[in-house]
Amino acid sequence: MNSSNQILNKKKPSKTKAFFICLIISSLLWLFHSLNIVYTYTFKVPVNFKNIPQNKKPLIQIPEKLSIDVKASGLKLLLLMLNQSEKELDIDFNSLKAVNKNQNYVLSSSQIDFNEVLKFDVLIKHINPDTLYFTEKIGYQKNVPIKIPLYLNCKEGFGYLTPKINPSFITIWGDTSIIKKIDSIYTTPLTLSNISQSVNHTLKFIKPSENVYTSETEATIFIDVSKLIEQTISIPISNNFNKINEKTTIFPSRVKVRFTSLQNNINNEDTLLFKATINSSNINLKNNKCKVFLSTLPGHVTIMSIEPKEVEILNIRNK
Repeated sequence: MNSSNQILNKKKPSKTKAFFICLIISSLLWLFHSLNIVYTYTFKVPVNFKNIPQNKKPLIQIPEKLSIDVKASGLKLLLLMLNQSEKELDIDFNSLKAVNKNQNYVLSSSQIDFNEVLKFDVLIKHINPDTLYFTEKIGYQKNVPIKIPLYLNCKEGFGYLTPKINPSFITIWGDTSIIKKIDSIYTTPLTLSNISQSVNHTLKFIKPSENVYTSETEATIFIDVSKLIEQTISIPISNNFNKINEKTTIFPSRVKVRFTSLQNNINNEDTLLFKATINSSNINLKNNKCKVFLSTLPGHVTIMSIEPKEVEILNIRNK
């Protein structure tokens, strides 16, 4: 009997152990309850504003961080705090709602994707500041073209079309004496080597002066790159100067033109633009020969050779 009582006493936990077990259980229950309650918490989000209106002056400094009041369960807020980083959120002024004659811009969660940095779908209760205030800048303005210092070469067997710049023109503002001297706005240089595929780059403008304001802050350039193909066509020779007697002939009457163009960038209609011509006033009297040149050709081809380079004028009769 005594031995069985000893065994029962050993199985019973001590009062201290029982207290801590109850404390742990109650803490876990409190934690689970707290994580399911909805709270409001304020986060600081680093932001980077793009396409800031250059023709307007901000009445307050453009903020580097936004304060956002987030409403979510305790569990979500805990995960948000653990995953919070210093990654900047890009906000484009072109996507913001402009009010008051386009002077002020409203910051709204419907227009700004905070999930990009928060990583969770949460309810945004308030954004501080929620409006950015601007006033018009006063000064002379005009439109000028965009120029990009471009240095590029293609891999052997490849070529490119004329680069496309967007926008090609921008509006600049400022003091009359400064603006009237500016005929173009340059971007940062772009250097590309050994390219074999199309490229698209965004480049910042270089402001000629601190007191010059631009309607945009950057431009994009697209360069269409593709393989070069070689073709040869035979075309007749014409004499546009009409100084040859009607009975004279040009020998040979046709030439072969060898050229390269970008793949899928030339068709039969383009080949009709090739026109071979001679200038009969420049006939070499020693051998009655005259050089052949192309008076017209498509703008996106590179001439490799013209054969023959000279033709003979037969049966020349002086008037």
